[in-house]
Amino acid sequence: MTSIDDWMARRVTVHLVTSGPTGPVLVGARVLFGEDPEEVARGLGDLPEGAPLVALDVLTETVSLPRGRALHVDRIVFAEPGLVSAWPAVVPTEGLIPPAPALAAEEDPAPEGARPRMRRFSSYGIVTDPAGRVLLSLIAEGYPAAGTWHLPGGGVDTGEDVRAALRREVLEESGQAGVVGELITVASHRRTQSTGTDIYAVWVFSHVHVAEPTVPRVVEVDGSTADCGWFTPAELTELPLSTTAQRGMEFLVRHRRRG
Repeated sequence: MTSIDDWMARRVTVHLVTSGPTGPVLVGARVLFGEDPEEVARGLGDLPEGAPLVALDVLTETVSLPRGRALHVDRIVFAEPGLVSAWPAVVPTEGLIPPAPALAAEEDPAPEGARPRMRRFSSYGIVTDPAGRVLLSLIAEGYPAAGTWHLPGGGVDTGEDVRAALRREVLEESGQAGVVGELITVASHRRTQSTGTDIYAVWVFSHVHVAEPTVPRVVEVDGSTADCGWFTPAELTELPLSTTAQRGMEFLVRHRRRG
């Protein structure tokens, strides 16, 4: 059976609102396997390593290509801190650059003898309720980081945008209906799987608010979630957290300090 992944290729781009000769401009570039989106953005603006950036949005674009194929592009938008208000007025009338057709070509293949590669684009939520509790899911046995508490979320399906993916994942993992709000940050992670596969992931972290929380329950069947629960901030310090959850919480703290 032919799946959507057989005819729709995936690409990632980064865009930066930066200073131009006559005012703010928007520049963009493709993100290749293993590249950190923030570092690509800093390179676009000729900014020093570690220079602060503000994650503004993640846009999903799907376009048709010749010979019955299509392209799914996840476009990550950053801005230099003093130029946030310029978005989205700086978007050119012809659309974001590079345009989708220019991204059709495959990346150069991995060097001979290199590990097999796997790329993931995932959307995770810092999910809260009116009482200030945080929702977490327990990773099931047989999955990486089994037995640790994880942020609700997961892979963005081909043809799906990051917000729809996050709403779906929160519902599947906990039965909660949440509203996806502010984007916290976008980061990358690279590791070698036990099978030897080189895995490169781009993680989108967003705030999700559940206005009317219920008793959480895992809805998905035979998935990666064994349990779920609401936790107070004090209780979080006693839990074994996954790498994704630890980084997400750290990003949230830095994000609030900036605000």
